[in-house]
Amino acid sequence: MQVRRKKAAPPRSADSLLQQLSEVVHNSPRDRFELYVAGDLVGVLGYQLDDTDGASVMTVLHTVLYDEYTGHGLAGRLTQGALDFAAASGRKVDPVCTFTQQFLRANPRYATLTV
Repeated sequence: MQVRRKKAAPPRSADSLLQQLSEVVHNSPRDRFELYVAGDLVGVLGYQLDDTDGASVMTVLHTVLYDEYTGHGLAGRLTQGALDFAAASGRKVDPVCTFTQQFLRANPRYATLTV
Protein backbone atom coordinates (compact mmCIF):
# COMPACT_ATOMS: atom_id res chain seq x y z
CA MET A 1 0.00 0.00 0.00
CA GLN A 2 1.34 3.38 -0.98
CA VAL A 3 0.87 6.27 1.41
CA ARG A 4 0.16 9.60 -0.20
CA ARG A 5 1.65 12.56 1.51
CA LYS A 6 0.11 15.94 1.39
CA LYS A 7 2.16 18.41 -0.52
CA ALA A 8 3.51 21.09 1.72
CA ALA A 9 2.16 24.56 1.15
CA PRO A 10 4.52 26.88 -0.63
CA PRO A 11 6.78 28.66 1.86
CA ARG A 12 5.51 32.07 0.74
CA SER A 13 2.07 33.25 -0.19
CA ALA A 14 1.40 35.23 -3.36
CA ASP A 15 1.06 38.38 -1.26
CA SER A 16 4.45 37.76 0.30
CA LEU A 17 6.04 37.23 -3.10
CA LEU A 18 4.50 40.45 -4.43
CA GLN A 19 5.88 42.28 -1.40
CA GLN A 20 9.33 40.86 -2.07
CA LEU A 21 9.19 41.78 -5.74
CA SER A 22 8.00 45.31 -4.99
CA GLU A 23 10.09 48.42 -4.65
CA VAL A 24 9.13 51.94 -3.59
CA VAL A 25 11.01 54.69 -5.43
CA HIS A 26 10.90 58.39 -4.57
CA ASN A 27 10.47 60.42 -7.76
CA SER A 28 11.00 63.90 -6.30
CA PRO A 29 10.89 65.80 -9.64
CA ARG A 30 7.31 64.51 -10.10
CA ASP A 31 6.34 64.88 -6.40
CA ARG A 32 5.40 61.25 -6.01
CA PHE A 33 6.44 57.87 -4.76
CA GLU A 34 6.24 55.05 -7.28
CA LEU A 35 5.67 51.37 -6.63
CA TYR A 36 7.29 48.87 -8.96
CA VAL A 37 6.62 45.14 -9.02
CA ALA A 38 9.17 43.13 -10.95
CA GLY A 39 10.24 46.33 -12.70
CA ASP A 40 6.74 47.44 -13.78
CA LEU A 41 5.17 50.64 -12.44
CA VAL A 42 1.96 49.56 -10.69
CA GLY A 43 1.12 52.44 -8.36
CA VAL A 44 1.83 56.00 -7.30
CA LEU A 45 1.39 58.16 -4.22
CA GLY A 46 1.27 61.88 -4.98
CA TYR A 47 2.28 64.51 -2.47
CA GLN A 48 2.97 68.21 -2.06
CA LEU A 49 5.62 69.76 0.18
CA ASP A 50 4.88 72.98 2.05
CA ASP A 51 6.29 74.99 4.92
CA THR A 52 3.57 75.79 7.43
CA ASP A 53 4.32 77.77 10.58
CA GLY A 54 8.01 76.96 10.27
CA ALA A 55 7.42 73.22 9.87
CA SER A 56 7.88 71.19 6.71
CA VAL A 57 4.66 69.38 5.82
CA MET A 58 4.13 66.63 3.26
CA THR A 59 0.50 66.61 2.14
CA VAL A 60 -0.41 63.17 0.80
CA LEU A 61 -2.86 63.85 -2.04
CA HIS A 62 -3.69 60.41 -3.45
CA THR A 63 -2.68 56.78 -3.67
CA VAL A 64 -3.41 54.88 -6.89
CA LEU A 65 -2.73 51.25 -7.83
CA TYR A 66 -3.66 49.29 -10.93
CA ASP A 67 -6.75 47.23 -10.10
CA GLU A 68 -5.04 43.87 -10.48
CA TYR A 69 -2.55 44.80 -7.74
CA THR A 70 -5.09 45.82 -5.12
CA GLY A 71 -5.82 43.60 -2.14
CA HIS A 72 -2.24 42.42 -1.65
CA GLY A 73 -0.97 45.01 0.80
CA LEU A 74 0.95 46.93 -1.85
CA ALA A 75 -0.80 50.27 -1.25
CA GLY A 76 0.27 49.93 2.37
CA ARG A 77 3.85 49.28 1.29
CA LEU A 78 3.75 52.38 -0.90
CA THR A 79 2.26 54.50 1.90
CA GLN A 80 4.77 53.17 4.41
CA GLY A 81 7.62 54.18 2.09
CA ALA A 82 6.26 57.73 1.86
CA LEU A 83 5.72 58.00 5.62
CA ASP A 84 9.20 56.65 6.34
CA PHE A 85 10.60 59.34 4.04
CA ALA A 86 8.63 62.02 5.90
CA ALA A 87 9.85 60.76 9.26
CA ALA A 88 13.48 60.52 8.13
CA SER A 89 13.40 64.05 6.74
CA GLY A 90 11.71 65.58 9.79
CA ARG A 91 8.45 66.39 8.03
CA LYS A 92 4.92 66.28 9.35
CA VAL A 93 2.19 64.64 7.26
CA ASP A 94 -1.19 66.03 6.28
CA PRO A 95 -3.16 63.02 4.98
CA VAL A 96 -5.71 64.31 2.48
CA CYS A 97 -5.76 60.86 0.84
CA THR A 98 -8.40 58.63 2.45
CA PHE A 99 -6.22 55.53 2.14
CA THR A 100 -3.40 57.29 3.99
CA GLN A 101 -5.86 58.36 6.70
CA GLN A 102 -6.93 54.73 7.15
CA PHE A 103 -3.32 53.54 7.12
CA LEU A 104 -2.40 56.03 9.85
CA ARG A 105 -5.34 54.89 12.03
CA ALA A 106 -4.26 51.27 11.61
CA ASN A 107 -0.56 52.00 12.26
CA PRO A 108 -0.25 54.13 15.41
CA ARG A 109 3.56 54.14 15.21
CA TYR A 110 3.16 56.95 12.62
CA ALA A 111 0.79 59.01 14.81
CA THR A 112 3.49 61.55 15.71
CA LEU A 113 3.84 62.49 12.04
CA THR A 114 0.38 63.92 11.53
CA VAL A 115 -0.32 67.65 11.75
